Amino acid sequence: MAKILFVVANVGFQDEEFSIPFELLSSQGHFCDVVSGKGGKCRGVFFKTIEKSLKFEDVQVSDYAIVVFVGGGGAYEEYFQNASYLDLARQAKAIAAICIAPTLLSDSGLLQGKHVTGWDDGFGTQIGYLQHNGAIFKDEEVVQDGNLITANGPAAATKFAWVIVDFLKNSGTGIYSSGEYHEG
Repeated sequence: MAKILFVVANVGFQDEEFSIPFELLSSQGHFCDVVSGKGGKCRGVFFKTIEKSLKFEDVQVSDYAIVVFVGGGGAYEEYFQNASYLDLARQAKAIAAICIAPTLLSDSGLLQGKHVTGWDDGFGTQIGYLQHNGAIFKDEEVVQDGNLITANGPAAATKFAWVIVDFLKNSGTGIYSSGEYHEG
């Protein structure tokens, strides 16, 4: 089975965006590691606790089939324009990002010309930021464009997790939008 790396904030990751995919992927037999900027113990916005996480510098990203970037207010506070976070993404073979994470990752240049979704504040702030950085925003729960999977928030966490499962089973090509899979 695949090795998967979850990227969370040390404080303030979105609990469901982590727990639902982590538990589903683990139950499917995949090996999951967790990394955070400082390493060690992490706490979610609803007080989910991760007892141990690795530090960015302690992971070899090429060992993982996909890197899952979890959102939450803490992700924004810790990782907005954070060079180590962006470098981690640039090294990934495949990326899954949920909620605010696609917006944060758009500074990496990896989303240019890619179909994405993500959380928006209702004023178009994050959509505008994604578009400014070259992403093609889709108002969907989950969007897959090749080796990039994005989701718009905790309500989409289950669908997001299943798209990752399917991605790992298949070649990872194509576009997934509105619950339908389309050849790319």
